[in-house]
Amino acid sequence: ASGFIAIAVLKALLDHGYDVVGTVRSESKTQHLRNKFSTFVDNGKLKFAIVPDIATDGAFDDVLQAYKFDAVVHTSSPYHLNVQDPQKDMSDPAIKGTTGILESRVVITATFGNMLDIPKGAWPGKVYSEEDWSPVTMKDIDSHPVFAYVAGKTYAEPAAWNFVKERKPHFTITTLCPPNVLGPPEQELSSLKQLNTSNTDIYDVFNGSSEPRFTTWIWIDVRDLATAHVLAILRAHSKRRTSSRLTAHDLHTQDAPAAANQRYLVTPGNYSAQMILDYIWKHYPERAAAKGVKKGHPGQLNPHTGVFKADNSKSIRDLGITYKYDFDTVLRDTLKKLEELEAEGK
Repeated sequence: ASGFIAIAVLKALLDHGYDVVGTVRSESKTQHLRNKFSTFVDNGKLKFAIVPDIATDGAFDDVLQAYKFDAVVHTSSPYHLNVQDPQKDMSDPAIKGTTGILESRVVITATFGNMLDIPKGAWPGKVYSEEDWSPVTMKDIDSHPVFAYVAGKTYAEPAAWNFVKERKPHFTITTLCPPNVLGPPEQELSSLKQLNTSNTDIYDVFNGSSEPRFTTWIWIDVRDLATAHVLAILRAHSKRRTSSRLTAHDLHTQDAPAAANQRYLVTPGNYSAQMILDYIWKHYPERAAAKGVKKGHPGQLNPHTGVFKADNSKSIRDLGITYKYDFDTVLRDTLKKLEELEAEGK
């Protein structure tokens, strides 16, 4: 419950009235969450359980036995580029962490990497959808940390679907496949060096220490992704369910197909790394000049040959989601948060 995506999902669930048990790797990891969500801790809406290693067999047994859950949201999977053992550090936690949690109604945070054909690159004319699957295999994990992450996630998602097919459990699963997840970091940070990967990429540009490390051509705001998790739970229950706690942008009132046993590509659409440079130079010109931020090719957002696109119509139709945050908004909020962290001496 303490990671970049997890803490956003936790906030969305609490704001929508759910009682939540958040799993963390150690008791020390709860302190930031207890402070940030003190009202919910005090009124008993938020509790914690310790799961030291999600890749261990039976890692979630105690917590699943201790509480009665209506739904489980599984977001935990490591993604970083400082990898010593690709399988142990990246692939095993993704696969074993996913299969180990399959004991309740489950919403799993997968990744667009499960759909992406990395060797194809920008692939002009391609439109990705839920029908696509990555060709990456476990043989590729030693070539680059990104392949280790994608391979782990790519094997974890089919493992979940195979579990449902073979075991025919009483619950359903829903997988959400987000691409590059951006947004203001709310997780515990003692240093800006501890930022999650996507925010590290933005901060390194903002700080003039790197050009944009481009990962993919589509994105989602972490707050929209959190909303998608809540909607997936709601839509897994029935074809139509409304709540006074949901805002208009969160949930449409018309009927929509249920999300039970479905996978979704969740994204508002395309972006370009050049947009980050253009935004910084437009809104932070003095800082950009002082830090030596590169200008790239202002206004030239995509290769002349074009880039792939994403079909997000299924997520809009089934989940009823409206993607609230545009790219300027996510950059505004993220850079403001990064400035605040700098001011705190992080």
